[in-house]
Amino acid sequence: MLKSILIHLSGCSGSEKAIELAASIAQDARARLHGQSALSPKESATENIVSAAHVLAASSKRAHLELRQSFSHDHLMEVGERFDIEVTSRGTAGETIESLVRESHYHDLLVSCFPAQGQTFSHDLTSWQHLELTSRARLPHYISRGITTQPQRVLLVYDRSDASAQAIRTFLSQNPLPNAHCRLLGIGAAANQKSLAFCSMRDYCQTQRDALETGCLSGSARRVLIPYAEKWEADVLVLGIPPSLGLWSRLTGATPLDILQKTKHDLYLVG
Repeated sequence: MLKSILIHLSGCSGSEKAIELAASIAQDARARLHGQSALSPKESATENIVSAAHVLAASSKRAHLELRQSFSHDHLMEVGERFDIEVTSRGTAGETIESLVRESHYHDLLVSCFPAQGQTFSHDLTSWQHLELTSRARLPHYISRGITTQPQRVLLVYDRSDASAQAIRTFLSQNPLPNAHCRLLGIGAAANQKSLAFCSMRDYCQTQRDALETGCLSGSARRVLIPYAEKWEADVLVLGIPPSLGLWSRLTGATPLDILQKTKHDLYLVG
């Protein structure tokens, strides 16, 4: 159940649609929506000044970031009034991930925006930082790509791991997209529709969603998932993040990273 949603007001490209998506989720769930931005403290003038040009460039970037975040705060308040939902917002001083992790303790879902490659600014969170945020916040994390405000097709990715099972259960329990069409995809170790693990997950999902498609896909998720998601025209992929994200991703490669860096799909992640 969703009672409170936190959205990162980064001011990045596509953030307007991410805000409207979060507002739509809040409206359906009758939840409150809180927006938060973060600015790192200004650098020490005695320690970091290299030249007048350096100071001017740094000041210009900071001013640009402040302006973008201000626009996001204003847009959030306008959207809250339009959607008739409870909305609050706050700007904080500090490192972005640290600030969001602290604030996440008081909410049920985190929404952020990571635009498609080529549309990011230097101060935006990177794909890796979005996954770090998921892992550290210990909160379901919806990463919008700033493209759609009404996702219609959701791929529930099950690979028989505890992480993937938890992600699917959490998504279905929170039900942030009640009108979306869902497909349960057994992949890797779960790529057998007759296996006990797949049948058990399918039966559980059907208790939450009457209209549920199912499918199976052989091969490693990193190799076969993106082509499958593109072919099925998924708007959102629901994925679990293993607890040991750093080591796991270095050894085997992180599927969520690939999706963020190579596609335009939204992600719903549980770490």
